Amino acid sequence: MRGVNFSGLWSLDTNFAMQMHRIIQPRLATGKDPLPTSFIATHPSAQLPADRPNVMAGSSSYYRYVADVYTSSGVCVIPIQGALSRYGLCSWGYEDLAGILQAAELSETVQAVLLKMDTPGGAVDGLKAAAEAIRAMSKPVYIWTNFCASAGYFLASQATQIWLEDQTLPAIGSIGTMMVYENRSKALEMAGLDIQIFRASGSIHKNLANGIEPLAPEVEADMQAMLDAAQKEFVGYVRRGRAGLLTSDEWSTGKMYGVRDGIKLGLADKVGSFQQAFKATVQAFKQSK
Repeated sequence: MRGVNFSGLWSLDTNFAMQMHRIIQPRLATGKDPLPTSFIATHPSAQLPADRPNVMAGSSSYYRYVADVYTSSGVCVIPIQGALSRYGLCSWGYEDLAGILQAAELSETVQAVLLKMDTPGGAVDGLKAAAEAIRAMSKPVYIWTNFCASAGYFLASQATQIWLEDQTLPAIGSIGTMMVYENRSKALEMAGLDIQIFRASGSIHKNLANGIEPLAPEVEADMQAMLDAAQKEFVGYVRRGRAGLLTSDEWSTGKMYGVRDGIKLGLADKVGSFQQAFKATVQAFKQSK
């Protein structure tokens, strides 16, 4: 497994979060890994050429190699797919993305970047740094997406231009932050289990949100404050990245939008195929010279 960690805050499309809960919870209950190996097998690193050089994953040399493999006609096309996290599940992690972008920035071959995104969002941990890496690029960074929600849009909002695939399904948005808390006390009681938790004398605040003990009002308040702070940061990044393009504030409630509404609200710029977005990215760096 690639550093799978489901703790902390996540910015996820709600439907996807519930689907993942139905997959993960039964597996954990039977002592299995949280995700089937098939999820990890789709990671982009598994699709790199078999004759790749013997360089350490995560090193500067590795990211230079990945950027080179992904580059065609001066455009480095980076796939971003599935749930996002700092170290990556079925896609490049936030740290990987920042590394590939830095390599693209320093490369003489790469003239622009196109992020090909299909993601319901992901973890908050590491998200801000990845968004800053996109914004820091001096070369054009374009987005093409068929589905870009929550943490995915946090990233996309910092790009030069956002293209949406022409379709009828909701494609963009879910600008919100959530935490799923599962209270297992009744289930344990029905199972005839009586669990006691002991803490060291000085560890009175250790793991108070554990799903077994009742949540104290101050713990609930802390969780709400953390969510509100993350949401405020999220909205602020979107406003900064899409400055002068947003037409209202209705997008900040966590709702998903279709292609036409996404364009109307200023969440995206163009509608078209991946090939059209690629051509537009090429044209962008040619015009910048």
